[in-house]
Amino acid sequence: MSEKIIGILGGMGPESTAELLVRITKRTPAAVEQDHLRVIADSNPKIPNRTDALLDGEMQPVIDALAETARNLERAGAQVIGIPCNTAHAFLADLRELVAVPIVDMVEQTAIEARSSFGEGSVVGLLATDGTLRTRLYHEALEECRLVAVGPHHQGVQNAVMDTLDTVKLHGVNEESQAAIGAAVRDVADQGATSLIAGCTEVSLILKHYPPNMPWIDPLTVLAAALVREATES
Repeated sequence: MSEKIIGILGGMGPESTAELLVRITKRTPAAVEQDHLRVIADSNPKIPNRTDALLDGEMQPVIDALAETARNLERAGAQVIGIPCNTAHAFLADLRELVAVPIVDMVEQTAIEARSSFGEGSVVGLLATDGTLRTRLYHEALEECRLVAVGPHHQGVQNAVMDTLDTVKLHGVNEESQAAIGAAVRDVADQGATSLIAGCTEVSLILKHYPPNMPWIDPLTVLAAALVREATES
C-alpha cells in the first residue's frame, strides 16, 4: 500500500504541535515500528498572532508566514498537511492558493464529527479564541451540519479564557487554567449547550487533563485521525 508523508504546520503553540504528533502515532495501525507513518513537522512559533491579525486587519504577515512554513514542508516531501491551530484556519483559503500540497480542514472535519456524535439540531458549546469566535469559523461549519454553536455569553468569562490560553502556551496546564475553562463550560451550558468543542488547541490540552462534565470533541484528535486516513487511503 502506498502511503503519503504527513506534514505538520505547527508552532501555534509548540505543545499542541507535539501533542498532534503523539496522537497521529497512537492512531496509526502498526504491528512493528516500520509500519508507522513518516511525519515531517515544522514547529514555527514565529508565525504572528492569528487573533491579533484578524482583529486588527493586518493579516498578510500571517498568511506569508504560514505559506513559508507550508512550503518548507512541501520541499521536505510532505504530501498532506495538517495545522494544529484552530484560529489559523481563518487563513486556510488563502494558504491553499499558495501551496500545492492538500491541507486538511480541521474545522470542517470537527463539524462533521460533531453532527455524527451529537445529532442534528444539537446546541454545541464552543471554547475558542476571540479570533475564532468573531470570524465564526465554527459557527458556519456547524451551521452547514445543522448544528448550533454558542460561545461564552459573558465578556469577562471570554477574557479569562484568552488570558488562560496565553498562559498555557508559556507555562502549560495548571489548576488556574482549569478554573477559567470550567467557568466557560458553565456559561455555554447556561445557554443550552449539551456538548462541547475544544475550539483552540490549548483548550484541548486543558480538557485532556480536566475533562468537562458533558460530551466533547477534541479537534486535535479529529485532525490526527483525518491525517492518518489521508495518508493511508490508496
